[in-house]
Amino acid sequence: MTAPTPTCPVEITLSALRGRWTTLVVRELLRDGPHTYSALAAVLPALSDKVLSDRLDHLVEAGVAERTRTASWPPTVTYALTPRGRELGPVLQALWDWGAGAGGGATS
Repeated sequence: MTAPTPTCPVEITLSALRGRWTTLVVRELLRDGPHTYSALAAVLPALSDKVLSDRLDHLVEAGVAERTRTASWPPTVTYALTPRGRELGPVLQALWDWGAGAGGGATS
C-alpha cells in the first residue's frame, strides 16, 4: 500500500468533506436546494456562526458549493451545491449506510 497523495481521489473527497459538521451542511444543501446563511443557521443550530461560515467558505473553495449575492437591499447571499457538489449525495448515503450497518464497525 502506498502513502496517500494530494492527487489521490479518496484524499480529494476527504479533503472536500473535512471538518466536523461539513457533511451536515452538504446534507442540508442536498435536501432543500439553495439556502441563505440564516436558513442554514436555523436548521443547524448546534453550529456557531464561526463554524458555519468556515464550513461554507471551505465548501466554496473546494468547488462543492457556490455563493451567490444578489444586488437587492439588503443584499441576499445564497449557497447552493455545484453540479460536482451534488455528486456527493451518493457518497454521503454510502457513508450513512456503512455507519448504520453492523454497529458502525468492521465485522470478522
